[in-house]
Parts: sequence; structure tokens; C-alpha cells
Amino acid sequence: MNKVTNRQFRMLGITYILNTTLIHVPSELANYAKQHAYLSFFPAGIVVALMFLLLSKSAKRFPGKDLFQSLNGRYKVIGRVITILYLIFFFIILARDIRMVADFTNVVLLPLTPIFIISIAITATVIYIARGGVQTVMGIADLYGPMMTTVVLIIPFIVAKDFDFSYIKPYFYVDWAGVGKGSWVVFSYLGQILALPFIFSSKDYRIRDGMYALILSTGLLLLIVIMISLLVGVPIAESLMYPSYEMSRQIKITDFLDRFDMLLVGLWFPAVLLNIATSLFIICYGLKTMIPQISGKMMTSPIGLFAVVTAFWIYPNSIEVFRFDREWTVVALVFVIVLPIFIFLFHRPHRKPRMQEPREDAT
Repeated sequence: MNKVTNRQFRMLGITYILNTTLIHVPSELANYAKQHAYLSFFPAGIVVALMFLLLSKSAKRFPGKDLFQSLNGRYKVIGRVITILYLIFFFIILARDIRMVADFTNVVLLPLTPIFIISIAITATVIYIARGGVQTVMGIADLYGPMMTTVVLIIPFIVAKDFDFSYIKPYFYVDWAGVGKGSWVVFSYLGQILALPFIFSSKDYRIRDGMYALILSTGLLLLIVIMISLLVGVPIAESLMYPSYEMSRQIKITDFLDRFDMLLVGLWFPAVLLNIATSLFIICYGLKTMIPQISGKMMTSPIGLFAVVTAFWIYPNSIEVFRFDREWTVVALVFVIVLPIFIFLFHRPHRKPRMQEPREDAT
């Protein structure tokens, strides 16, 4: 793995969580937790942070190797089984994200274009990015990560005059059961950051950089959910498919920038393509690590095209993406909690036998 900077690592972690999560997750959080949807990020974020710490500690036991490399080198059978399971996990994420972005593009940007054509165009771009390798992925993350972060932090100052705090009343009556359901939905999305120790060795990043990425991305999502509640309103937000986009339509900076939402979509769209390309890169890199004879670059095209077909097979329509989030968390628990704990407990290097010191003859 080529050397990456700490800044690039943080930016990749932020973009890999932020860009796809804000598509329709705020709608589900508003549906479950109502005006206290932002509280759903705290339990999920704490659990994911602990699991990221465990995986990073496990990776540090094998200096210079990422988890894919150390698992396949340490255990010939179990290591490959765990690798295959994680490749399936990220493949489903890849198919889901292709479907989500294609639906968004078809509904908001290109309503007259067949959705399958949109999906093919998105996948072709993603394949091109993934073929460039880790340096291409990190370079795009280093460009769009700060841009997306800056935009999200600036928006509250632009729309503060339009906030209606009556939308989040009552302030102190919290439906904790609804908050728990919201945490259940967002948990799998935050858990995507666990992909980083699998493709970067412990020498390429610091654990605190991953923690910074998780905290900042969670904070940005929390801020977006609060702004949606204050601008759009919870009753409307929970009935919308893309409340984040509807919130951006409320932003108006003079008559000249009446369609400020198009500028935001223009910044967000390349960043979300980076998310999909990152998932594709993870899958190809894992296959290359497990089977060194194959070419990771050559695998990007067949895997990407297969993901498009799988996306329309798993999700026949856009509503199925919402429905599958509830069941998907059950699957994600295995990969975000169970397997990281298993790896932490059992994935250790061989112990070197101690050299016995020669004993002096007593005679």
C-alpha cells in the first residue's frame, strides 16, 4: 500500500460515511426519533468507535500489514473465510449505494433518462476511479472532503434567519424507543469506517485520525439532521424521500443564486461517486490480497457491472432501499461487532520460542 498522509486518511473516512448517509437516512431518523433524531447518532457512534479501536489494535500487531494481508498470511483457511465475508459485506454496500445514487439522479436531476442507463454511467465512472488505485481515491478524498465539510459548516450561518425552533418542540420529551430505532438504522452507515484498517496498515495511519474522521463525520450528519428539523420540519421530513435535498432548496442567496441547491449537488455528486469507488476498490484489493495471481485493476469492470445487476435484483424499487435498512443492521452487527471482537481476541502473531540460556556446569 502506498504511503498516505494523515489528512488524506481523515478525509477518506469522513467522505466514506457522510455522502451516502445523508441521502435518505435523515428521513428514517425523523420517522423514528422525531424532533430528537440527532440523538440517534450518539449510541451508534460510541459502539462503532469502540469497534474501530479494536480493529486498529489488531492491525498494530502486524506492523506494515493491513488486516486483509495479516489475516490471509496468518490463517490460510479462517483468514480467507473472514476476508470473503467482508468482501460480500462491502459488495452489498456497493450495490446499495449504486441503487441509491441512481434513484436520486433519476428523481432529481434526470427524470426522463432510464434509470438503468444512469446506473451504467455511474458505474463506468466509478470503475475508472477505482482502477486508478489508492492514490486516485485518496486524491479525490483530499479534494472533496474539505469542500463538503466546509459547505456543511457554512450553511447554518446562511439559513439561521429561517430557523423555526417550534419544529423541535417539546425540547425535553424524548422518545427513547424512537431514538433507539434511529440508532439501529444509522449504525450500519457509521460502521463503514471499519473498512479503513483492512486496506491501510498500522504504519499508514494513526488511530486518532480514524477517531477524528468518525467524530467529525458524525457531527456533520448530526448538524444536517438538526438543520432539516429546523428548516423543513419533522412532519414533512419524515414523509420526504430526500429531505437533505429539500433542505438545500430552501437556501437562497439573493435572486442571482436562487438555485443554490444545484451548486451543492454539483459538489456532492463527485464526492458520492468517490464513496462507491472506495467500496469497489476495497473489494478488488481484498481479492488481490487473497488471490495474488489475479489483477485487482482487471477485476474492477466485472465486479462493477455485476454490482449494477445485483443492485436491481436486491432492490427492485427505491422503497426497498428504505425497507432493507432495518434488516441490513442485523447483518451489519456481525461485521461491525462480532467479527471485530473475534479478530481482536484471536488474531495474534506467532509467538517466537525463547532461546534457552546455556547453564554452567556446577562441577
